[in-house]
Amino acid sequence: MGRVPLRLTPVFRDREELPASSDLGSVVTTALESSMFLIVICSPSAVASRWVDGEILAFKRTHGEGRILALIVDGEPNASSSPATADKECFPHGLRYQLGADGELSDQPAEPIAADLRPGKDGKRLAKLKLVAGLTGLGLDDLVQRENQRRVRNLAMITAAAVVGMIFAIGLAIYANQRRIEANEQRQIAERESATARAASDFLVGTFVLSNPATENPRTITAFTILDRSAQRIQTELAGQPMVQARLIDTLGQAYNNLGLFNEARDTIERSSRELDQAGPAGAGARVTLAATYFHMGKLDKALDVVHRAQTILTPDTSDQSELLAKAASMEGVIHGGAGDIQNGIIAFNRALDFYRRTSRPDPHHLAATLQDLGMLLSDDGQFTEAERALNEALTIARRSLGEHHLLTAQVWYALGLNAFLAGKLPVAETRIAKALIIERQVLDPDNPIIADALSMQGQIFQGEKKLSEAKASLEQSIALYRRAFKGPHYQIGITEIYLALVESDRGHTEAALHILEDAKHNYDVSYGKLHANHGDLLVNRATILAHAGRISAAKQDCAAGLKILGRTLGEQANYTKSMAAVCAKI
Repeated sequence: MGRVPLRLTPVFRDREELPASSDLGSVVTTALESSMFLIVICSPSAVASRWVDGEILAFKRTHGEGRILALIVDGEPNASSSPATADKECFPHGLRYQLGADGELSDQPAEPIAADLRPGKDGKRLAKLKLVAGLTGLGLDDLVQRENQRRVRNLAMITAAAVVGMIFAIGLAIYANQRRIEANEQRQIAERESATARAASDFLVGTFVLSNPATENPRTITAFTILDRSAQRIQTELAGQPMVQARLIDTLGQAYNNLGLFNEARDTIERSSRELDQAGPAGAGARVTLAATYFHMGKLDKALDVVHRAQTILTPDTSDQSELLAKAASMEGVIHGGAGDIQNGIIAFNRALDFYRRTSRPDPHHLAATLQDLGMLLSDDGQFTEAERALNEALTIARRSLGEHHLLTAQVWYALGLNAFLAGKLPVAETRIAKALIIERQVLDPDNPIIADALSMQGQIFQGEKKLSEAKASLEQSIALYRRAFKGPHYQIGITEIYLALVESDRGHTEAALHILEDAKHNYDVSYGKLHANHGDLLVNRATILAHAGRISAAKQDCAAGLKILGRTLGEQANYTKSMAAVCAKI
């Protein structure tokens, strides 16, 4: 019908109370006749309403079958096919069957296609795009790509605003600290910090100057372009101002990490090593960010070396460095946890919490994240009650400070789901992971690897509940997201492949399972080297797959080799080593 308008209007929403008769009412009837499409909000309540069914039938008689779109908000599609689940049916009767030649519903199924707002399904963003695609005739993929491009353009402005906001916050913190020192020192520091803030502000403004106004379109400049220009200018234009350089280097590193550009984050911080040394303790923040970068790249030994270096230039007895010390200790805990060193990870997180308690106003985001990470390690160690306590405290802080629909809130729900899963409470775990996925799909782009983490966990839960088809689907989606994000071998791919192999084994596909484990080992070898606790875990899981196929001798060999690796890496008395030994004892 020509060019799609900027807004899809008018939209008639049936909010009037319909009369108690067989007539839909003149207003509704007129609206049905003059509308191009009918969107049906599908739920058991809609099924119970004869007025909803009447509107569907009236619309079909006027416009045919092809212009009805469905949006599921509750219940189950086609549940009425079984008497046991009939009360969960979400599709009204008029939607489930095609219209006959006589204008009445036939017994021929209509098989409606619907957008789905239920937990763990499309989410608001994708459901909206599905409806828009149906209304306009545009391809769903085209709409998704168009929205992603719009987000990239907005991200450029958001990144700049975040950097300016960080500098403003630093200025406020400096001002508050100056109130506690003598007048002369206060004036000197104020002058120095004022100059630092002006230099940073001038630098940021310059970042948005077009290199070539004749050829550059400001509407197409991306966040990566802005960050890349900033990284190139820091060393040349801010030479001799190490305090400003250190702060901006840290900010750029964090921005690159948030975008998944780990090579760029590493290169930006490492080539500024001399400037960070000149900044003294102020350069520690960028080094903690570099440690996070190496961690995301799977280079855990390098990450630990960098965070230890950051800790050596900070003073534990200095209160104004407590929060940075807390961040460094928390990062150390994350690295130990990633390396399978649970006990040292727990020690590091508790040390981070001690540092946070020394600050008058700890950052709620960092505090909640540290409690979440501690809870996950406690859960890995089998301390489920202690883990639940730490995670519930993290959830309270995240909800109060950041809101229900924030990424950290979703990640705490994920951790609570993991704890319930490890504790054997599978229905509770399934509900919690579904909550995490709902939030993540609302706030993240669809190919973000954080969503892959939740999908991997969901697959494990489904496997535990013997929902093998659902488990395979979730795990394969997770692996595909990881591959797109990391663009090469990564231990997260290997971890998820272990669970996929176990699912294939449960489905009777032994050779497919073993092939998947080979790729998992390759991902581990590239990320960890040849010896890591996950290598031992892989062998024990391989043994269970072989035993399930009746290959007992080979299974026992793998078990012995796997337990030997776990003993060397985690220790023979570690809870996880003992739990794997119990698995092997049953073969």
